[in-house]
Amino acid sequence: MSTRTGEKYLSDSGSPLSHGGSGSWEFNRNEVRPVEWVLLFLVFGINVPVWTMIAILRGIGESRMPAPGETAAPANRMRPDEVAIVIPAHDEEGGIAKSITSALRIVPAANVHVLADGCRDRTAEIAAGFGVRVLDLSPGRGKAGAIEAAIGHFDITHRFGALLIVDADTEVDPDYLTNGLPMLDDPRYAAVAGYVRTPWTPQAHTFIGRLLISYRSRLWTIMQWMRYGQSWRYINVTPIVPGFAGMYRTSVLPRMDINPPGLIIEDFNMTFELHHKRLGKIAFSPSVQAWTEDPDNLRDYYQQVRRWALGLWQTLRRHGAWFGRFWFATAVFMLEVVSSSLIILGLVVVGALMALGPLTGGWVLDWPVYREVHSALEPWLSAYNVVFFLFLPDYLITCVVAVLRRRPSLLVYGFGFLLVRFIDAAATMWTLYRVWRANSSGRWTSPRRLPPVLPPRGQAEAPLASEMSSPAQARWVVLRDAMVVLPVAAVVGLALADVLSAVLVAVLLVAAAVVTISWRRRPRREVAAVGSATGDRPPGRV
Repeated sequence: MSTRTGEKYLSDSGSPLSHGGSGSWEFNRNEVRPVEWVLLFLVFGINVPVWTMIAILRGIGESRMPAPGETAAPANRMRPDEVAIVIPAHDEEGGIAKSITSALRIVPAANVHVLADGCRDRTAEIAAGFGVRVLDLSPGRGKAGAIEAAIGHFDITHRFGALLIVDADTEVDPDYLTNGLPMLDDPRYAAVAGYVRTPWTPQAHTFIGRLLISYRSRLWTIMQWMRYGQSWRYINVTPIVPGFAGMYRTSVLPRMDINPPGLIIEDFNMTFELHHKRLGKIAFSPSVQAWTEDPDNLRDYYQQVRRWALGLWQTLRRHGAWFGRFWFATAVFMLEVVSSSLIILGLVVVGALMALGPLTGGWVLDWPVYREVHSALEPWLSAYNVVFFLFLPDYLITCVVAVLRRRPSLLVYGFGFLLVRFIDAAATMWTLYRVWRANSSGRWTSPRRLPPVLPPRGQAEAPLASEMSSPAQARWVVLRDAMVVLPVAAVVGLALADVLSAVLVAVLLVAAAVVTISWRRRPRREVAAVGSATGDRPPGRV
């Protein structure tokens, strides 16, 4: 490398941070490049701020209304024994027991229907041991096909007032129906979307698993901020009733095409059916919740994201466009998804090209082609604006979620969330390419499950995942990860610039202090089992 080329590489700066004579970095307020706005758009987007503001307005409005318990229940309110629970399962012998156990806490055994869809293990046998109804489908028909078969086989439409679809890796909250059924008092509502909760048992996962589950925890929080606004009764543009725990009024089921050919998942299609055919509104509340497992390894995680993305693209292709605020809101959301995915993938490619300079000591700048590419890219992207306009804003969101969820562990794993976003972007764009080539049957392969939790000696049933947390053990695992992650982050910050490390350390200290102060242990709730020897049943439950 020539001396002149090396000097050029060391002196040029593509950031609004200019190097002063004292060795510090000064911000040039007169030069703000478009790339900074692009990076901020990548972090915050349009949908998240807009729907969060609407969610806040909804929350303010509903805070002035009487609580459900303060008003008399109407005479026609649906009872829990009028709700059918359907649990589609494919090779779920390791997790089906906990899902059935949670279902039996809210409805009688005769209301629970397990669909063993092409199972090659003991799923059907284990389910039958609980005394619930079992439909063994061989060969498998996929989740949508199994649900459609159960509705016809068990005559669910005529025997029940509502259908609750629960995944085999989901544990329904004991108060799901207590809080969800009042939403169906209004005949204009056709479905209730469940609120996703992720069990946090870090000692049961690897570091990669803890990273992926922590990212999902943040993602669910953000998406449900949006859904709380999207499901406001004045708007009603919720794009999905999640299939892990969604409840439908059975009167709308005959008018829905639940199992159209060529779709890999059912929940997007069922939601679009509600909107497209104007069958009713979708209700959503954080009090209507369920606990579900997220993949804890890269293979299962990528396959799940790819399956979800492909199902969304297939649903959009099937239903097409129609006039209305739902389609407008969905179109804006999808445009943001595509543009953000392209930006993330582009940043990775550009970052790899820009990293060749410092990694090789600058000698690659002697290559004419690379020197021209580097000169073109350097004014637009540098490590400094990536940190200030991408990483730190994204980490700020993680800090906010950590405070709201009382999860200080998010501060540790939040350093790797941008890497997980790259996986999401790659899966999204790959499936967009594949949607015109793939014709799915709806069959699926279950991801790796945690070993089943056996009930303690003398107890009839296993506790919910939400009741299994061991705070002391979990904190020790997170602390060990922090001792690895934080020194690496400090070294990277020092390698970039002194000011960056100072800002990073300040953010970490403030965030850690705020979250630690707000992190209070919640009292464990006593849960009454269904069908106990005394026959006592909690209000609103069976």
